[in-house]
This record gives sequence, structure tokens and C-alpha cells, in this order.
Amino acid sequence: MKWFNPSKKPDTLDYKKQFSNIEKAIFMANANIIQMIKQYRDLTISLEELSKVIDVNSFAPPDYSYSVIICKEHVINVLEKNKREEVSELDLARWAKFIMFSEWYDYCEENSELIPSVLAELEAPLLWSNYADGDCGELKEFMGKLSPEKADSYINALRNNTES
Repeated sequence: MKWFNPSKKPDTLDYKKQFSNIEKAIFMANANIIQMIKQYRDLTISLEELSKVIDVNSFAPPDYSYSVIICKEHVINVLEKNKREEVSELDLARWAKFIMFSEWYDYCEENSELIPSVLAELEAPLLWSNYADGDCGELKEFMGKLSPEKADSYINALRNNTES
């Protein structure tokens, strides 16, 4: 590009260096997003924290070409967190819905049928009410349906690659 007033052009201006910095910034931003997607997969951050870096109500961007893999060990880990009451059933249901319907994740090939069936059951409480973020409304009366025994049946199904 030509400068309108060449006398105002800084002597230190280097387009190649500037574009290089942009590429690095984009790479670092994408690396941060991927790291946070992985953290949400493991439920070490909340959906609210994830929403600070991505739009959690939309699919992955069209130019996104990297999926975070979710395997049975990840689902088992999250179920164990719920059993220890580190993760609420509402958070678990929201997690399952996000994993299932966003394009940020892909399932391990060996568990590509079992994981979605468990996630669908974990997400089911969100279907029982007109749930809106921030207002659980009638949903609270349906929560508490995931007993430790039911969580164990999902965990055993995942470990043994069988239907729960």
C-alpha cells in the first residue's frame, strides 16, 4: 500500500514483521481455545468460563479443522466427579449437551457409538423442561435422578464397551 503522506511513514515499519506477529497471535489464540476446549471436556472449567473464548451457543467456526477427542476415560472421569459431588447434575447435563451438539469434539473411534448413547442419557434432564441458562425453573425437580448406582452403570458400560 502507498502512504498518503510518505513523510509520516515510520522508518521502523516492517510489514513482514507485522504479519508475522499476526500469525503468531492467531496461533496463540487458537492454542488457547483448544486448551480451554480440552479443559471443558474434563470439566475443569465451567461453561461460563469457556464462553469467554468461544460462542458456546453456536457450532465451531467453518474454518476450524481441529477436534478435541473425547474417549470413554473422559466421560468416566466426569461421572466420577459427579459422584464425588464436584460437578452438579445440571452442569453434567449441560456438559453432555455441549459435547454432543457442538463441533468442537469428536469421539474416539472405538467408542464412537457408546459415548453418544451415554451422553444422550446424561443430557436428558435438559429436555424435561424449557431450560434457559441462569433459570433452572422446573428443571430442579427433575434433577437428582442420576443416582450413584446409575452413574456406576454408565461407568461399567463404558469400561466394558457394553450398553448400560
